[in-house]
Amino acid sequence: MLAQQVLKNVLYSSSSTLVANLAGLVTVIFLARALKPELFGLYSLSISTVAIVSVFTDLGIRSAATRYIADAMKLEDYGLAGGYARFLINLKLLLTVLVASALFFLSDFLANVFNKPISDLLRLLSLYLFFTSFNSLLLGMANAMNDFKADFLNSSVSSISKLFLTVLLVILGFSLFGAVIAVVISSIVTFFFILNYALRKYRFLFSSKVRVDTDRIVRFILFTALLSVPATIYANVDMVMIGYFLSSEDVAYYRAGFSIVGAVLGLISVPTVLMPVFVKLEGEDLSRAFARAFKYSSALCIPSAFGLGLISQNLLIFAYGDEYLPGLLALQVLSILLISPAFGIYGSVFSGKERPDLYFYPVMVSMILNVVLNYLLIPILGIAGAAIATVLSHIFYWFVLAYIGLREFELRPQLGYIAKPLLCAILMFLVAKNFNSMLLIVPLSIVIYSAALLAIRGITREDIDFIRKIGGV
Repeated sequence: MLAQQVLKNVLYSSSSTLVANLAGLVTVIFLARALKPELFGLYSLSISTVAIVSVFTDLGIRSAATRYIADAMKLEDYGLAGGYARFLINLKLLLTVLVASALFFLSDFLANVFNKPISDLLRLLSLYLFFTSFNSLLLGMANAMNDFKADFLNSSVSSISKLFLTVLLVILGFSLFGAVIAVVISSIVTFFFILNYALRKYRFLFSSKVRVDTDRIVRFILFTALLSVPATIYANVDMVMIGYFLSSEDVAYYRAGFSIVGAVLGLISVPTVLMPVFVKLEGEDLSRAFARAFKYSSALCIPSAFGLGLISQNLLIFAYGDEYLPGLLALQVLSILLISPAFGIYGSVFSGKERPDLYFYPVMVSMILNVVLNYLLIPILGIAGAAIATVLSHIFYWFVLAYIGLREFELRPQLGYIAKPLLCAILMFLVAKNFNSMLLIVPLSIVIYSAALLAIRGITREDIDFIRKIGGV
């Protein structure tokens, strides 16, 4: 029964990511074609800037909500759970008002830094920042109640409303401002939807006046902030630095390729998010669960990286049109990031062992490395330099995670788990590259890779039976 609940939560979580990635990709494709590179680049730069600023509205408050409210619920102390919620809501309100106000009043300064006309866009997005920040807290409170359905509902409402409003407002002639207004309105709609959901299911969290140990919570938030701030900057700094050094068109070319990579990552991350289920099915044997998850993830991620490289040009033209071909090289380099879910399994292990501190130094050093490499390579190589910087810093991060996993938990993935998929992916690439049609390359690549992997026992009958077992947990 516990494994069933874990699987249910994992599926809700992964489905919310999948919906967000796919709907987000459709939105990006529409905007890229409708706005053209210059305006789409301004849109992307504004969104990435706000994404970095948004980390200062949370600083670990969502994680604190999930942890402390869950602890109170284990004791069946509803008053204490509500007390935690009340304190965190007040703290979130203070931070969000301060950060959103700062973004609003500093919008002209930021526009001057980038030398791009984005000040009005940033002012509008300060309202988005306010609502999306509170939405994050509500989701953390729901997660504390072991409710991950809220994440799926949030992702669905947000993604679908943003897509609908974006298409509507841009078609009506509001262009770039219409796209940004769509982001703002969708955040407001999503906030009130999730607020209503939380009030109906967990009203007691909003009515308690129990006093709690605030010093303990603040210490936890400060520690979590050390992890969340570098991670958020790491995820968005390349786009922002392109906006600083290059034109808005270059931001658009890079965003176009990165959006494709992000959407594919959402599709191939299933073995990573199923790590908790593997642990339950293996009888809490962490090493076996890790080995299985790493094996399946490598078998899926490695050929995906080669496959995206194969069809990158056709896919870029199909999705965005010929005018986005300047982003082809960056997309081909970024396709290497599709290997990252295999190493994301280390993160699942660290979280499961309640050792988030193991993230800090790898993320911090990788972020600094990424910034330095972007600073050095973008002026020389343009957006291809940004892609190279991002990939190199991620590879460094992967190796550090593997070292920490070996040192702390003796996690040793077998060489064959990487070598066999790599060998089959190379064979797939060498054969499929002789064809030009994307409609032919994709099925042919799948057939060649699958047949080769089965032939060299990269996937065995035991693996197939285990995968079937997951569906019948």
